[in-house]
Amino acid sequence: MRWTRALWTRLASKSPGKVPLRISASTRIVIGSTLFALASSALLYLVPASPIDRQLLRGTFHFYQGHAFLVPVKYVDGEIKTARMYEDDRLLGPANSTQQEIIDKGAGRFGLYRDRWGYFGPALMFSTSDNTDPNTNGRKYHLR
Repeated sequence: MRWTRALWTRLASKSPGKVPLRISASTRIVIGSTLFALASSALLYLVPASPIDRQLLRGTFHFYQGHAFLVPVKYVDGEIKTARMYEDDRLLGPANSTQQEIIDKGAGRFGLYRDRWGYFGPALMFSTSDNTDPNTNGRKYHLR
């Protein structure tokens, strides 16, 4: 108790008429977090929004059998039978291949099917052009 009074007296003598401002550690954390959140929000507000590519297939491609992978398709513009699939900018096909051809041969074959595997809506069964895993080969897949 004695040393706090001595410290107070010493601080008061250095700046007469002014009381030293003390901010607790938890208050500093709250102030710092608030300033960080405001700065982050301002930065995100300034970054232009990228357009949503509805034709880009997103999510995990589920391995089925052989060379075949499955993915649920949320947006299909037009008829399912006329859909075209692209690996980056390269057209894949033949389209509307049978499931067994996709499983056995792969090489870019694909087919759109109605819900038969527990997905909601149409499902796409496809293979990549070189029969690699689409989750790890670094390519983008579009359905138009």
